[in-house]
Amino acid sequence: MNTHTGLSIPTLEKPIHSDSSHHHPHAQFQLTDFLTRSTLQEIQDGFTAVTGLEAVIIDPAGSPVTDPSNCQRLTQRHEALRNTLLRDLENPANARFEVPIVAEGHRVGAFLLTGQKVAAACEHYRREAGFLADRFAVEPEHRDEFIAAVEKIGSSRQSEAIRFVFLLADTIAEVCRQEIVLRQHVQEMTTLYRLSTLLAQQHDLKQVLDTVVTSTTDVMNVKAASIRLLEPTGTELRAVAVHNLSSEYMDKGPILLAKSLIDQQAMTGEVVYVPDMADDPRVLYPDDARREGIASILCAGMIYHGKPIGVMRIYSDEVRTFSDFEYHLLSALAQLAAAAIHNTRLEADRSESRRVQRQVQLAVDVQRRLMPQVAPVIPHYEVGARYEPCFELGGDFYDFIPFEHTLGIVVGDVVGKGVAASLLMASVRASFRAHAENTYDLDQIMAKVNASLTRDTRDFEFATVFYGTLDAQSLRLTYSSAGHDPAFLLRNGKFENLSVGGTVLGIGLNEHYDKGLIDLRPGDVLFIYTDGVPDAMNFDNEKFGRQRIRDAILAVADQPAQRIADHILWEVRRWAAGRSGPCRNVR
Repeated sequence: MNTHTGLSIPTLEKPIHSDSSHHHPHAQFQLTDFLTRSTLQEIQDGFTAVTGLEAVIIDPAGSPVTDPSNCQRLTQRHEALRNTLLRDLENPANARFEVPIVAEGHRVGAFLLTGQKVAAACEHYRREAGFLADRFAVEPEHRDEFIAAVEKIGSSRQSEAIRFVFLLADTIAEVCRQEIVLRQHVQEMTTLYRLSTLLAQQHDLKQVLDTVVTSTTDVMNVKAASIRLLEPTGTELRAVAVHNLSSEYMDKGPILLAKSLIDQQAMTGEVVYVPDMADDPRVLYPDDARREGIASILCAGMIYHGKPIGVMRIYSDEVRTFSDFEYHLLSALAQLAAAAIHNTRLEADRSESRRVQRQVQLAVDVQRRLMPQVAPVIPHYEVGARYEPCFELGGDFYDFIPFEHTLGIVVGDVVGKGVAASLLMASVRASFRAHAENTYDLDQIMAKVNASLTRDTRDFEFATVFYGTLDAQSLRLTYSSAGHDPAFLLRNGKFENLSVGGTVLGIGLNEHYDKGLIDLRPGDVLFIYTDGVPDAMNFDNEKFGRQRIRDAILAVADQPAQRIADHILWEVRRWAAGRSGPCRNVR
């Protein structure tokens, strides 16, 4: 005799060479990689204004980078500037005049022109003009005209010098601006690196969020910072981290995405600026902001892989204009925070998965210990068994219940897979053991187990079970099948299906179960199994089927019981080898 259970399972860029002949035309550096077009235009216009020569700046391919300079417009502009400047310098009250050098809105220096030297230069040209008039014996009626012409030459040199000063100021300012931008980029990268390093050391989501808002407040030099994340419903932004804002302000009321224009705009990828929260119509709670002492804010959306997950805000305690650098930095910090939050959530999920897996493994060990470790020894019978689940946890089980002169055999299959099925399986097994100890009639045992299962389970939870007893003295098998696959009895080369019983266990409270009686003979083979054996599929989606079970039994019917069980399992493995369907991993 044999019992067997089975389960159904479903560019790197090319380096720049020193030999320019090896350069690809599109890999060359261009002026616009270092200076903006507007700056190049200013330099060209300044040159034209100073020299009077027309010029244009071109790229390596010969295409113009700048527009032609308007000589007449430049001359008029610089002439007006020169006249104003000379008038101010010649005024004793304005003996000093500065040409400022301004980069990124900051005054970084200036050219200083002094009125004394300009006045001295003008007096020098007048004396020179008088000296020349005398030397060349200019007629008295033409003397004033001659002196004016000489003074004009000196005045022209002054004009050109003044134009040159402004050109130098613009050029130096651009160099400074480039350096400021470079330093800002370095600062931004340094800040992001430091923050990413801090975040990498945190594994708890709350610690990650607190680190982000605290570091952002410090880096951005603002009063406070906060992070709000979208609720799973996607309708409300809930505050999850805040630095230096009162609980009264944070609890002022819900931030519904449908009503918050600021957050809607930020979550499209923009950085939103609010000059003064107290009088901006987009602000939902202006009075609370005024009481909190908040003026200007920047709001950046936190977006990960194109999906918005929340917003980050920074707050100033006075009206403040933020620079482009601060816009870019907050946007970068928000994206870094979004990635950190996503990764922390993944790590939390992985930790939870590992914890559950440990619990599942413990459950697997318990479930395997519930199965008989060795086949029982009973006079006149030989027993063999194999239990190979396709999942770690499942609902298939078998058990031996020993009595004084008989052996109870239970083979069952609880609906479903996983933890729920394994728990229900343990309950069914325990119920059979409890009722079999106190009830003699097999049909009554089945009825009591069914009633217990029906009361303790939901409508879709049930089990199929084959329960039989072997009498060692009379060689009689008494059995009942509760909706289970019929066991096979092989006698003299012919099979008989043992299907007497009733419906599955756990559906109806007062079900009736019949019992079958079979007088066994020497050489008989009894094979009890679960549906994982006939349902195993090959690559053509063809089931192993009951006929192949019979063929496998016939091939080794004269062998020991354990050999028969092993052979059937081997045939099922060969049939379903590599198949990603039921019983793919039967072992």
